[in-house]
Amino acid sequence: MAARPDAPDEIEPRVEALLDTAIAQGVCSAAAAAAGDLVGERSWWRGRTRTVPDAGPTIGRDTPFDLASLTKPMATAAIAMTLVSERRLALDDRASRWLPVDGAITVAHLLGHAAGFPAHVELFARIWAGDLGGASEPRAALQTMAMRTPLERAAGEVATYSDLGFITLGALLERAGGAPLSELLALVTEPLALAATGYVDLLGARRLFATPPAATEIDGRRGLVSGEVHDENCHAGGGVAGHAGLFAPLPDVASFARAMARAPRHRVGRLDPAVVETCFTTAAAPETSWRLGWDTPSAVPGVSHAGDAWPRAFAVGHLGFTGTSMWIDWARGRWAVLLTNRVHPSRSRPEAAAIKDLRRGFGDLAWSLLERGV
Repeated sequence: MAARPDAPDEIEPRVEALLDTAIAQGVCSAAAAAAGDLVGERSWWRGRTRTVPDAGPTIGRDTPFDLASLTKPMATAAIAMTLVSERRLALDDRASRWLPVDGAITVAHLLGHAAGFPAHVELFARIWAGDLGGASEPRAALQTMAMRTPLERAAGEVATYSDLGFITLGALLERAGGAPLSELLALVTEPLALAATGYVDLLGARRLFATPPAATEIDGRRGLVSGEVHDENCHAGGGVAGHAGLFAPLPDVASFARAMARAPRHRVGRLDPAVVETCFTTAAAPETSWRLGWDTPSAVPGVSHAGDAWPRAFAVGHLGFTGTSMWIDWARGRWAVLLTNRVHPSRSRPEAAAIKDLRRGFGDLAWSLLERGV
C-alpha cells in the first residue's frame, strides 16, 4: 500500500529540504535537527562547519555546536533542579544566603528572570580592558560585576530576560553545590550519559574536540570563533558561566530533551519529578511566558519560534543566540531540537534573522511527524 501524503516517510524529505534551503540561502552553514518521543526519534544534519575563510568539513551527527543560551536549561537550571531534588537548595531560598545581592531575591527569581536585573550589560568590555573590578581572575570578575549591577525592578515584579541573572545564579550554584559550575555539570551529564556535553574552559585545561565544531562568528578581536564560546561575556569570564558556554552534539541535546520530556512524570537521573514539574509550571513574576529556567511558546499566532503547531499547554523550551532551540511537550513525552550556527560568519547579516522562519518551519514539521509517529 502506498504511503499517505502525510505519513512520516513523506514528512521527512520536507525537513531535509527545509534545512537544505536554509543553508543555501545563507541562514547558517550547518544545521542538525532531531524530533522524537520517549521511544523513538528521527534526526537530520546538513552543511559544513564553516563557509569562511574557506569551506570547512561536512558536519556529522557528532559535530559539536555552541549551544549559547541552551546552557541555561541544560546546565544551570538542570543543576539547580538537581540540588533542589537533593534538598541542598530550595527554590524559595534567599540568594543573599550565598551572595552579596538584594535580600528579596530568591533562587526562583533568578531562574525565572524576575530578580530585577537589566536585560544586558557589556561586562566583557571592562574585563577585556584589564579591569577585574577587584577580583582575582576573570571568572570571578564576571560574576562579581553581574551581581553588583544595579537592579531595574524589585524582585518578582516583572520578568525581564537577563543573562546577568543567570551569571549570578551560576555563582550561587557553585557556592551551594560546593564546586565549580563545570564540575557541577556532572550531576546532569553523568546520569543522562551526555559524555560529549561540556564547557570549553579558557582558563584551565582546554577541551579538545574529537570532531571539528561548527564555527560561529568572525569577531574583530578574536577572528573566526570556533571551538570556544561565542558569547562575549562568557568568553571574557573564561568560557564557563551560568548563561552560556556549553557545547554539545545533536545526540546529547536530543537525549537531554527526551529525558526532560519524561522527567515530570518519572524519576530521571537525580531529578525529583515534582521539582521538575514545579519548574516547568511556575512563573516568578506576573504575566510572563518564562518559567523557572524555561520559556513557554507564545499564544499569539505567528510569534512563537516553536511554530504554530506545537502545543501551548504542557510545553516548555528555550532558544540560543547562535541559532539553537529545544521544545518539549511533557504531557505527551515529545520533543524537538534544532542546532545551527546562524551567526556564521556574522550576526548582522539579514539572512541570520531568518532563523525564526527556520525554527518555526521545523517546529511545525516536527509536530506533524510526531503526530503520525516517528
